[in-house]
Amino acid sequence: MKARILTAIGIAIFGIPILIFSQYLFYPIAISLLSVIAIFEMSGLTGFRKSPTVMIPAYLIAAALPVCGYYALDIGKYLLYSAFAVFVYMMYLFAYAVLKHGNISFASISAHFVSFAYIAVSFTALCLVRYIANGGYYFLLVFVASWICDSFAYFIGRAIGKHKLIPEISPKKTIEGAIGGVVCTTLCFVLFGFIVSMISDLTPKYFILSLFGFALSIVAQFGDLIASLIKREHGVKDYGNIFPGHGGVLDRFDSILAVAPFLLALCVILPPLA
Repeated sequence: MKARILTAIGIAIFGIPILIFSQYLFYPIAISLLSVIAIFEMSGLTGFRKSPTVMIPAYLIAAALPVCGYYALDIGKYLLYSAFAVFVYMMYLFAYAVLKHGNISFASISAHFVSFAYIAVSFTALCLVRYIANGGYYFLLVFVASWICDSFAYFIGRAIGKHKLIPEISPKKTIEGAIGGVVCTTLCFVLFGFIVSMISDLTPKYFILSLFGFALSIVAQFGDLIASLIKREHGVKDYGNIFPGHGGVLDRFDSILAVAPFLLALCVILPPLA
């Protein structure tokens, strides 16, 4: 418990200034670093960590996408370029598997690619959502949806939870906790809009914000469950130990990885602040 508390304090000391000054380059650099570490963690499960031929391009792409996104003038075009880069890496992996004359299975190389794409695209979205119109507010909603939902789901589940959600994947999660997380996150999104209206000239669209809160709280919980499913399938407790008492990057950002791309798309299609 002591290690967990000290680590949380350390994360806050380093993380809060990065969020406050996220308009500067060290924000995408921090996102790139997290993306590379997350891919390193996942590669231990997919079995390619010791293969430089597979991993070096993965690390380079994962590091480049958020930083290059900082300089992107057109987010739409940049998303297209990013998708193409991920596609080229996929073709590279398949070609590598072919040239290995069947010594690498399609299942293993596919598992590696899917996990790489999920991590790299999600962290890139976490960077890009900061640089769209009003992104200085929007990107905070990623953390609201993820951490608020997780916290309320945990405490409400501990207090009144009686019915297990999906015990085969996450034994401690309850239906009551999941519902509580959705309700409280939705309310927090509306509160977020009210706070923004008090400190800026922006006008919140509360109905849209409530829809965002509802939808993204569900996505956040699925992100958590997806991460748990992968760990349970591979028989590990944590993805890593970079955060003592908390696990690895993937353990701390499991919900965020799922939420970030959805939030980016929603804010571009249906902006909740005007």
